[in-house]
Amino acid sequence: MDTLLIAILAIGLLHRDALCYPTRDESEDKIIVLQNEEMEPTILDCDYEVEESPKFITVKWYRDDKSIYQWIFGTPPYAIPEFRNEIDSTYESSTEPSKQYSSLALINPTIATTGDYKCVVQTSLNTFSSHQRVQVIDLRNYTLELSHKTIHNETQLNCTVTNVYPRPTITIISNDMDVVKREPMVYENEEGYFDGSAVVAAYDTDDDPDAYQCVVSFEGYGKNLTTVATSAAAGRSHVDFSLWLFCFLYYLLCKLKVLA
Repeated sequence: MDTLLIAILAIGLLHRDALCYPTRDESEDKIIVLQNEEMEPTILDCDYEVEESPKFITVKWYRDDKSIYQWIFGTPPYAIPEFRNEIDSTYESSTEPSKQYSSLALINPTIATTGDYKCVVQTSLNTFSSHQRVQVIDLRNYTLELSHKTIHNETQLNCTVTNVYPRPTITIISNDMDVVKREPMVYENEEGYFDGSAVVAAYDTDDDPDAYQCVVSFEGYGKNLTTVATSAAAGRSHVDFSLWLFCFLYYLLCKLKVLA
């Protein structure tokens, strides 16, 4: 009975090992900031170990679960025709023959390059898998404006950003660093870029000018777009207008000889 139980457990362990294989995830996104000039390739590495003198090695790359590149050890690497303008299949990632063309070299990036990339390596004994998120940032042709209009003690602020990628978050901050409004809701245009605006009314009763900053941020990217606007002192403007109106009425009444 004990011998039979041991045999069953051994078979179960063998099946478990056959179904499970090493998986490696990159925790940080690979950021690609698009530029107007020619850019260097972006390299995604596929880390794996192979047994000595493997009978075969197959490396396949996927973007969002769609096959884009493969290399079979002993044959030239191959980019799927749809992606040939996006991948440099001649890039050699290692001097080790078993890893010579294992990396993915991304060229001519666009916002469509954004995605979840997966590398799957198969040998005669093992299967390895690794994942990498790629995020493209395109701010080459953006516009950003923070306009304001003051009426009595109310300042109406409107921050507008256009033609950015990826989806931004718009935050309006006052000069004391208080968040006046954060607006993550924006709209995707026909070309896949994003436009958005945040509108807020700020109230102030003192006589000091108020400065406001509009910050456009992107998840996972450390740099922001910013612009600043300064409003006139709301309280002072209201007092000055009242004084002007009083003087004007006094002058008018004197001219009409209502006041002696």
